Amino acid sequence: MRATWAVLAVVLMAASARAEESPAAREVMNHLTRGARNTRVGDWVTYRFDGGAGGQRIYYWRMAVVGEEKDKQGRDAVWVEMEAGTHPAMKSPLMQMRMLVAREGEQIQYDAISRLYVGGPTDRPQEYSQEALDHVMRKMGQEAKDDKLPHPDEDKEPLPAGLKPVLRSSKEMRVMTLAGTVSAVQIELVVKKTVVKRMWISREIPLMQLAKMEIPGIAHSMEVAEYGIDAKPRMVLPPPSAPKVRLEYADRVFPNLPDMDAPQDAAPEEASP
Repeated sequence: MRATWAVLAVVLMAASARAEESPAAREVMNHLTRGARNTRVGDWVTYRFDGGAGGQRIYYWRMAVVGEEKDKQGRDAVWVEMEAGTHPAMKSPLMQMRMLVAREGEQIQYDAISRLYVGGPTDRPQEYSQEALDHVMRKMGQEAKDDKLPHPDEDKEPLPAGLKPVLRSSKEMRVMTLAGTVSAVQIELVVKKTVVKRMWISREIPLMQLAKMEIPGIAHSMEVAEYGIDAKPRMVLPPPSAPKVRLEYADRVFPNLPDMDAPQDAAPEEASP
């Protein structure tokens, strides 16, 4: 899961910041500007993940925008719900999360979360206290910074020309998905002649504009299974008087979405009581 967000961020940020420099980025931007839907309350999308192992590591992840209000700082914000489970309809989900996220114009700022509720497969949802939420956000921010730092063991010499990653794209095409046929642009990350990752970006898919993703080397894939514009809140929130997640066990309660890069015998952690 973390790998998916990282790849999307790199592709879309490069497309918006350096569209004039990259033919692949220009192709994506041209596709999105021809009718991409601005995120609105009610937008939702469900993805099917296949983690390899002969189809024995299949699970689903759903994201939905279910409300809007001002946050504590007076910013426009939306309530975003996320669920993960082994059933496309999220029967008995392994994880539920609801967060109030600031938005700037039509852009949701996922690093600006002001309220957070988390529930597990056997735990009722709990809201994070402010100090616990601040701790989690600091930790996530530090992990994001660490991911950008060069590894100490990496060779400082420039890579040979044939080993430099290359981003290439296709023209707009019609692509079949589990949710139907959509218009999309294919993006490939290639090293030498090996395709490391392949994605199909579609303006028709709400929220993430991602139709498919494949990592051929490890037989992992992600594909849109359903999407729509009629999402309603699904998490049953605790009463205001219910105990909140405290700082001392925030890390243990905060669940990890199933990680596409995890070893095959890995399993999602259960939330602590």
